[in-house]
Amino acid sequence: MPAFNAEIELSAGFQILNENVTLGAESADGTPIWTFAGDTPTNRILSTDQSLRVNVSWTTQGPLATLMGGCKYVCRIFLEQMGQNEASPGVYTTVVNHIPVVGPTAYSPYITIPAGLQEGVYRVVFSLNMVGPTNNPIPVAGFADLGFLQVFAN
Repeated sequence: MPAFNAEIELSAGFQILNENVTLGAESADGTPIWTFAGDTPTNRILSTDQSLRVNVSWTTQGPLATLMGGCKYVCRIFLEQMGQNEASPGVYTTVVNHIPVVGPTAYSPYITIPAGLQEGVYRVVFSLNMVGPTNNPIPVAGFADLGFLQVFAN
């Protein structure tokens, strides 16, 4: 499981720990005819009929974390199709509210890439940014290169 790289310019008053992101469960094949022993999902090769869930998790702590009410984490998955075409829409987003409490706080959202991608090979990148109550950026950011994903026609 790759950790995502995070950079925080808020001194030691705010920390992100235990960060990781993985390609999670893929949905069942939309048109299975039969299943053979040893058939297992790879989470790197999908049919056009399947969706894919990306699992993300991190923990925050520090005195500033208790004062950041109304802040949010914007988590995105970027898909770049290799070759002449581009993924459409190409970006999948989820927004997670920051919880201003004393002590470590764990977050574990997921982002779903819906079924219906065009066949091809895609590069998958995760990004995390923090915004304040008025959606202005806060100097907290992270990313992870999740490698490649192949989508094939069924």
